[in-house]
Amino acid sequence: MPKDYSNRKYSIIAYDPNWPAQYEIYAEELKNIFGSNALEVNHVGSTAVPEMAGKPTIDVVIFVSDIAIADSLTGKMQTAGFIALGEYVKPGARLFIQEIDNARICNVHVFEQDDLKGAEMLKIRDYFRAHPNKVKEYSDLKLRLYTEYPTDYGSYRKHKDEWMQRLVDTL
Repeated sequence: MPKDYSNRKYSIIAYDPNWPAQYEIYAEELKNIFGSNALEVNHVGSTAVPEMAGKPTIDVVIFVSDIAIADSLTGKMQTAGFIALGEYVKPGARLFIQEIDNARICNVHVFEQDDLKGAEMLKIRDYFRAHPNKVKEYSDLKLRLYTEYPTDYGSYRKHKDEWMQRLVDTL
């Protein structure tokens, strides 16, 4: 089912060197919530790549042994200010978000430990960290698309995702 981006506010900004510290705050909070159930907690997305422009949204990936663990922690996540979106990214995964005024500030993706989509998110992050020329190319694309579609997140995502899929196909 297609996602409804009609009311989604977003912005694309230059890399903020404070993003890693913001991630660390979330990581600590999430480790406290998930405890030993969190097999791995990782910073992914644009905020995890030095010099990458992006949405000022901290993306976190948590790997667990069984996705039911995420469901059992929904109450604790809600108490911490997260909204549970369930299987938003893909079946068998969970997404929790934090928003301010309908703008996302944090995405927490929860996957089972051998999930290919979760592994792909890490692979993309690591690829960009190792290829600064691609960081510039992708940042320039996102900034251009934001200029073209400042109030149309769906169109921004469509074009950005097409570029990203071409990259993923080469990894």
